[in-house]
Amino acid sequence: MSNIDVKKDFQEFGKNIQIVAICTVLTIATGITNLIALIFIFIALGCIKRANLHLNNSSLYEFRSKYIRGFISRICGTIILITGGVNLVLFFFIPTLFPSYISLALAITLMVSGLLFILIGVAAEIKSWKNLKIFFENNSKLFPTNISNEAIEGCSKLKTGTILSAFAFLIIPGIIGFIYQIIGYFKLAKLDNLPIYDAPESSVLQKSLPESQPVNNFDTSINFCPNCGVKLSGLGKFCALCGSEIK
Repeated sequence: MSNIDVKKDFQEFGKNIQIVAICTVLTIATGITNLIALIFIFIALGCIKRANLHLNNSSLYEFRSKYIRGFISRICGTIILITGGVNLVLFFFIPTLFPSYISLALAITLMVSGLLFILIGVAAEIKSWKNLKIFFENNSKLFPTNISNEAIEGCSKLKTGTILSAFAFLIIPGIIGFIYQIIGYFKLAKLDNLPIYDAPESSVLQKSLPESQPVNNFDTSINFCPNCGVKLSGLGKFCALCGSEIK
């Protein structure tokens, strides 16, 4: 795999993240965009995997693995939390369904376990964005300066947004975190503008061209003595044979 292939993978990553950013904005209008965003996030992770087959970079590997682990942990935690909430509702509204002490203990255990899984997932996702930021900082020469800076800032925004999303139950931090995530995704999406081919360097012929030489204004000097006709060397003002002055 060449550097051009790696750049294509990062360009594809940027395109997919741009779709994720748009879907995240549209989440306000419809929930189905969450599923679309999720699909394109994993497609983007596939682009990172392909690029890392050539780069073999530990930060890229950690970004992908921690993000996937964080996602799985948050999904499991959400399911467990919802299950615990359902058991709590059953405890209060249908107390005869299970013995009260079993239903209440189960509900509390499930809800606490679900919250722990979610927090572990959030921590893993925070570390994943940190690893991606480290990659762009350490490999900034692979990208144009403006795109590299945007990617670094985008990772920082996504990291902050993920932290704030953990406090979404406080509403305001959740809203701010949501805005930070949108900004972060759009900044990472600037990788879509990554140029694939480098500007060509000067050709060998251009590099080997001789420097221009000043024109000798004395090339038109007289070749023969006007008195005796002997050929002149052009080094003096007098003829070497007869001594006549050369004008």
